[in-house]
Amino acid sequence: MQPRLLAISGTHTGTVRHLAEGPLSIGRDEANHLCLADPMVSRRHCTLQPVNGQYELTDLDSHNGTFVNGIPVHRKLIQHGDTIRIGQSELVFLLHEGERSTTSFRLANHSSPPLVGTVRIDSNALKPQLGIKVGRMARDLAALVRISTIINSIRDSALLQQEFLRLIFEVVPAEAGALILVEDLSDEPISVCTHHRTLGMNQPIEAERDLIHRAIWERSAVFTNSNTESADSPHILCLPLVAVERTIGVLYLTSPPSTPPFREDHIHFLDSASRIAAVTLENILALDALRSENRLLKEELNPTQGLIGESRPLAQVREFISRVAPTTSTVLIRGESGTGKEVVARSIHSNSNNANHPFIAINCAAIPETLIESELFGHEKGAFTGAAATRKGKLEAAGEGTLFLDEIGELPPPMQAKLLRVLQQRQFERLGGTQSIPFRARILAATNKNLEQAIQSNEFRQDLYYRLNVVSITIPPLREHRDDIPLLALYFAARHAEKNKRPFKGISSKARSLLTAYTWPGNVRELENAIEHAIVLGLTDEILREDLPSAILEQQPSGGPIGARYHDVLNQAKRDLIVNALREANGNYPEAARLLDIHPKYLHRLARNLNLKPDS
Repeated sequence: MQPRLLAISGTHTGTVRHLAEGPLSIGRDEANHLCLADPMVSRRHCTLQPVNGQYELTDLDSHNGTFVNGIPVHRKLIQHGDTIRIGQSELVFLLHEGERSTTSFRLANHSSPPLVGTVRIDSNALKPQLGIKVGRMARDLAALVRISTIINSIRDSALLQQEFLRLIFEVVPAEAGALILVEDLSDEPISVCTHHRTLGMNQPIEAERDLIHRAIWERSAVFTNSNTESADSPHILCLPLVAVERTIGVLYLTSPPSTPPFREDHIHFLDSASRIAAVTLENILALDALRSENRLLKEELNPTQGLIGESRPLAQVREFISRVAPTTSTVLIRGESGTGKEVVARSIHSNSNNANHPFIAINCAAIPETLIESELFGHEKGAFTGAAATRKGKLEAAGEGTLFLDEIGELPPPMQAKLLRVLQQRQFERLGGTQSIPFRARILAATNKNLEQAIQSNEFRQDLYYRLNVVSITIPPLREHRDDIPLLALYFAARHAEKNKRPFKGISSKARSLLTAYTWPGNVRELENAIEHAIVLGLTDEILREDLPSAILEQQPSGGPIGARYHDVLNQAKRDLIVNALREANGNYPEAARLLDIHPKYLHRLARNLNLKPDS
């Protein structure tokens, strides 16, 4: 099947663009193959072109970035089902028929037919009368049993709607119909499934909005009166889908004017059938919502998508993760603070064979030395004062999953010996206990400390170091992969703008230049904090240079463009003040800080940011 882009939001919602053999250019300029009339889209925003049988998306240094599945990218091979976000437009890349499909369904705002009848679906009017033939009742009962059996064996909402409509058409003489699911009457339907007796599924159908609203409001079966003399008006029957907690939508059926109208026994049958389908659909939709929420929560707790970037150093990290994750080897992750060591650890866990088991993280530097033994090993009731009940430790809670020991270099020496014993014997005892508990979890450790120097100074056990350093990796600091800074900045900006419900259009070129030039001593964590600072305190929907923290503005190179003169003059004034104070204090930083009425550490940071050397 020919590859195509399906627009699911934005200016081209509902349209499909088939991809030719050559590249497809996307942008705001009319010269592009796909023109998006959106101020958030650059004139030449991105291209999509075939590469070795696949399609590669390339961002053309756009102002607001190009996102694939919510992640900013510069160059990426896209797969079937990937969602591409460009400005306010979302495009789904499709290679074959799948779950992304559209139907030519339209809600009409015409006035309702003049003769409309309603029947309360919970009234006695729907009870079958004795005049109804026994054969028809037996047919309907058999159909209800079949519908109940089939739809209760389906766990996919789209497939359930299709099968329900198909079974309905075996009993009711309708020509076309639709199953319309709604969340709020003021909004468009969240899901529509259509069926035509001869043409099959997903055929065009036009539904009367007033009839749908009336069926839901009144919880009644709404139908066009059979006494109407109009030869042009089709017969319509609309029933609400009443589930346990709410009405989730309607069943909408039509038949040509030349055919007999719908009868009351049809309404009776559809009332029973729709209730069965509505309850099942409500359960499936609730389950889908829980799965979606669970996935989002897992992404927050397990941010494997945190590896944002396309630079060579980050590609090497990804390659390391892919090779070491399927194994059970102990991994030592090294790197400066804020480089993303825990993100790497979680990525290793999520790609391992034990991904369905717990990931337990413990910060060895954040727990007091008197409590860390209880945190790791747990304790029995009465083991010490205040131990009112037995408590599992982190080692036991990890089960067959992963135990992540962050800042392992800060672990107290007595605990180093006990941890070494656990790694050697693969078992431990709770504090105050006598029963050995097997330890099956995988160990991942991280540190920003030079463990070799710590061994020389007797701060870290050499035998424990060899136990932990089976496989190791050093995460590069942000200054060593500056090419990833714009992508990371866009990712953090989009996330915090959504979190704080702030509009976000992009990052200005001047602000982007400052972000790329800054040294980032706090690495990715400092970058995220700087972007959040700009989102929260910024006055526009675009991150400007003035929105960035002062530390970044102070380190900008002098002699920039005209627009940078304000900060150049401000930084030069700060340099002059510091130099004069240091001269007056004969180079004594604490004394110079006292003269300037600032903290000595802040003075050191200012001097470093302003590139003031000690001899200046």
